Amino acid sequence: MPRDLIILLTAALSTLGFSILFYVHPRRLILATLGGVLTCGAYLVAGHFIDGVFIPNLIGATVGAAYAEVIARSTRVPVPVYMIPGMIPLAPGGALYNTMFNLVSGEFSAAGDAGMTTLKIALGIAGGIMAASVVGLFIHPRKRARQVPNP
Repeated sequence: MPRDLIILLTAALSTLGFSILFYVHPRRLILATLGGVLTCGAYLVAGHFIDGVFIPNLIGATVGAAYAEVIARSTRVPVPVYMIPGMIPLAPGGALYNTMFNLVSGEFSAAGDAGMTTLKIALGIAGGIMAASVVGLFIHPRKRARQVPNP
């Protein structure tokens, strides 16, 4: 359990740091950081019950994207302000590093395995974001622009 707390703390710090670099307004930094912690927490909980990397990343990204949709609507800011920093803890940096290291080392079989892991993580994140965004569109449809008649 202390390992998970350390992971959540580093997720909070990395999300906060990226939010600052992404120029998130100081009033919104806490909400953006909380999104990263929720995303990472959902990933960790799913990882305890499900083997592999695709489904835990899918669940984590879905929770993070749903949080971003709800908070963005309540604070009246664009969704990416909360969604992009919230997905930082799920970024497949380690898997991508292993892929490149194995490619440079000439271990192509290990590079293929690490590349598949990287691809599964990326697809899980993309699928989770799409799932939450589609549900958000059905629950709260966006207003259409007013059509101006042609003269």
